[in-house]
Amino acid sequence: MGQNKFSARLAIGILIALFFGVALFLRIALPYDKVFVGDWIKFSGVDAWHFMRQVDSLVRNFPQAISFDPYARYPGGSAVGGYSLFVYFLGGITWLFGFGSPSQHTIDVLGAYLPAVVGALTVVPVYFLGKALFNRWAGVVSAGLVAVLPGEFLGRSVLGFTDRHSVEVILTVLTMLFFVLAFKGAARRQLSFEAIKRGGWALAARPVAWSLGAGAVLGVYLLTNRGAFIFLFIIVAFLILQSVVEHLRGRNIG
Repeated sequence: MGQNKFSARLAIGILIALFFGVALFLRIALPYDKVFVGDWIKFSGVDAWHFMRQVDSLVRNFPQAISFDPYARYPGGSAVGGYSLFVYFLGGITWLFGFGSPSQHTIDVLGAYLPAVVGALTVVPVYFLGKALFNRWAGVVSAGLVAVLPGEFLGRSVLGFTDRHSVEVILTVLTMLFFVLAFKGAARRQLSFEAIKRGGWALAARPVAWSLGAGAVLGVYLLTNRGAFIFLFIIVAFLILQSVVEHLRGRNIG
């Protein structure tokens, strides 16, 4: 039994690694010639140039981010609106990779590769989310689908599409993963305030840890994009609706 369990885990690990490789190939190899053209690195979309301009300024003046861009809205320039952790995330990685003084080529190369790498890495939390919701093989199928599925996610996580979308997706998946694990852990322990009084806080340690993880990742997501508040609204709406349903079923929700 133990040998079969180990074999299944090994097979799943190999499959997830394979899906990651396939996802990386689709996102890097196919558009490579359109991004790396001679000595030029051509980013995709207007927003990619906007973010790379901010990253370039941040790296040159680390950790001070640009607040006014004289090159925007010619000829008067424009204030750079909105705080985005994405700029600090990419800028911080670039600054560290270049030992505090990266070349322009290093900045552009890392900026081009980031969305593809993050997009490919998304297969890992998707597997664990599918496993938490259903079973391990559902997680494997989910990871395989997200690796190759055409559409907005694939199109916005390819080489050179240096925008925050790929980071937003992996953050939402991680938030939901921790959220589901917290709910399942609480349900398994039949957690309530009365149960905590009887069994102590040790009973709630793991669900609380997963809840804190969900809150932390959601906080990072909110700092990455202010539009993430819609995701927070969906979570709150679900909690209210689920509480009403549980109450109507006569179950203790306190």
